[in-house]
Amino acid sequence: MDALSLERKDIPPAIKNGSLTLCVVGGGYVGLPFAALYADLGAKVFVCNRDQKKVDITNAGNTYIYEIGLDDLVKRAVSKGNLAATTDVAGAVKKSDIIFITVGTPVKGDGFLDDSQIMEAAKSVGASMRKGSIVVLRSTVNPGTTENVLLPVLEKASGMKLGEFGLADAPERLQEGKALEGLKTEATVIGGLKFHKKSAEVIAGVFDALGVPVSIVSYPTTSEFSKFVWNYLLDSAISDAQIIAQLCEKLGIDFMEVRSTANLDPRIRMMVAGPGSGGSCFPKDVTAMFALAKKLDIEQNSLKSIELVRVINGRVMAEHVVSLVDSALSEKGIAMEDADIGILGLAFKGETDDTRESPALKVMEMLEKACKSVTAYDPFVKAVRNSDIKISPTWQEAVKNRDCCVILTDHREFFGIRPEEIKKNLKNNCLVDSRHVVDAEAARKMFVYRGVGRGTR
Repeated sequence: MDALSLERKDIPPAIKNGSLTLCVVGGGYVGLPFAALYADLGAKVFVCNRDQKKVDITNAGNTYIYEIGLDDLVKRAVSKGNLAATTDVAGAVKKSDIIFITVGTPVKGDGFLDDSQIMEAAKSVGASMRKGSIVVLRSTVNPGTTENVLLPVLEKASGMKLGEFGLADAPERLQEGKALEGLKTEATVIGGLKFHKKSAEVIAGVFDALGVPVSIVSYPTTSEFSKFVWNYLLDSAISDAQIIAQLCEKLGIDFMEVRSTANLDPRIRMMVAGPGSGGSCFPKDVTAMFALAKKLDIEQNSLKSIELVRVINGRVMAEHVVSLVDSALSEKGIAMEDADIGILGLAFKGETDDTRESPALKVMEMLEKACKSVTAYDPFVKAVRNSDIKISPTWQEAVKNRDCCVILTDHREFFGIRPEEIKKNLKNNCLVDSRHVVDAEAARKMFVYRGVGRGTR
């Protein structure tokens, strides 16, 4: 099918009746949920992965990442014959009408995002795509990548010019743990109306199939930079909450009460304070935005404010949580070097197994250096790369005979644990809750308790 010959209104029915074939290059936390959802809607979808083991897992109807609802969705899409995984990018692209690139873009030493995987994917896609195909960049990239990096590579590899094939940018903006829900509810931004209007309109039709709001902006550079801005504003809001939480502790009052009063104002959306922020987006996107601002010679005080967001949500809050552990232990007369610590949660946020840039790991590493021993439990994380941390099979085993329990991730399972059960398993009843999982008032009655932003009364 010549995707460029279609009208926007033609796309949703073409997806649902299976006449449109999609290819997703990159089967990670972004690509696999996206591919599975469209396959479940009715489209024929290829998801490309370099790891043969992951390809085999997908084709067996199983998953290798945790995401709410993804297991059932993949199983259903594979059983329908709509989802197929492959390592053969060229073969998948030849059979596809629209190709989405969702490969990784890690931070380089200079702070900018590494586009090498984008270029590698573009060469494979360009060499194999048909006339009339449309390529869509979903990865987070440095502003200007679609126009100045991806387009030239595609044109050279394909021997075609823009117009013979289509190109657009539609950056993902998913919350891990809620990726499928987000795909079905959150607005999508597509660039660009003034770059290649037909491509933008057809891709808008792809997202119309989900029934979500769609905004088409002028250029891919606009949508690319918008992704930086979204994550900077969110990370900055979390950073603001962290500062306020620390002030609440000093004043002896409760951050969560202060937050509830702030959010009475409809103009304010105050975030929840915690041990910091992590994952694949906030740290690298804000770091890349800082690098961009520095390159563009933005005013120094403004530059410092961007940098401070990552400092607070990284090292500062990790150190603060460790100081809360030290404070609780000291009240019991226990030195840090003599303490046995039980950690609940290693993922960077609840309901995911992703430990990339996890604040929980930062805190854990600091505690490992300062304390006698550290044991951890996470319902989804079974191992941590480049770490020999002991991971227990149950939360009870992780805190059994420990001096202090430290909650670092807000998994749903932890909200269901009764504080009495935690106390029963501990050797010394110290509890540090960085995620507001345990009711603070109840915890103060049972434990030597410390919480991020929680005052002493």
